[in-house]
Amino acid sequence: MKNFRFLSISVILLIFFTVITFSSLLNVYEKKEKIFKFISLNLGISNSDKNYSYKIKKKDIYWANEILNGGYILHFRHAERDKWIDLTMYDALESDVHNRGLDSTRYAENDYFSGAVCLNERGKVQARAMGEHIQKIGLPIGLVVSSVSCRARQTAELAFGGYNSLHRLLVHTGPYNETQENRIKNLKLFYENLLISSNKNTLVSSHNSVIDCKMFIKNCEKKLDLEEGGFYIISKKDNGLQLEHEFHDFRKFVQVFYKR
Repeated sequence: MKNFRFLSISVILLIFFTVITFSSLLNVYEKKEKIFKFISLNLGISNSDKNYSYKIKKKDIYWANEILNGGYILHFRHAERDKWIDLTMYDALESDVHNRGLDSTRYAENDYFSGAVCLNERGKVQARAMGEHIQKIGLPIGLVVSSVSCRARQTAELAFGGYNSLHRLLVHTGPYNETQENRIKNLKLFYENLLISSNKNTLVSSHNSVIDCKMFIKNCEKKLDLEEGGFYIISKKDNGLQLEHEFHDFRKFVQVFYKR
């Protein structure tokens, strides 16, 4: 008898919650237009004829076309890698635990810890796709410099056609015992002395935490952070470096050039 009563109560509660859930879903459906309008206003999506399109910012359009004239430093974050929580230990192996010299590398792609520091399969595809878009768009590339890290070198090779020199200074902050003041001072000097060929851009294949607001003439409006494949546009002025624009990820850059 008790079991029957318990079963009856369970069935009633199940029916009750099913009705409530269905009513809630129906309510959401009936209000879908209002919900979509709210999302559109916040994400910049158009609802014209139900064909949703992303609005491209005028600054993105301007800077995507401006760098086709050359004359800038483009600091790229490498393409995708697998996320290892103890990554910095392996980065230190590649950059420092070898006898090839200061600005050289252990070439981790040939070592036992390649999975930690190199591009994963998606990253290799991503970098190759970046290279095809760069070639199609006609982005003028001059000097290419890279971090000694495997993933930065592979990005330079697959996306930019190779690199001219490697630099331990371009490895991210994680592996090192250093003061922020000295790090920023050395990076600022490095970027100020980068050569920019006439009508071309100098490309840096590096990492996310390398660029710092304190390197520039003007303070940054927000915390600097790139998705893998994203890049900063940096100009050299008489009185120092200036951060001109950020393409948070690479697709926002190439989207400017494909119209229909």
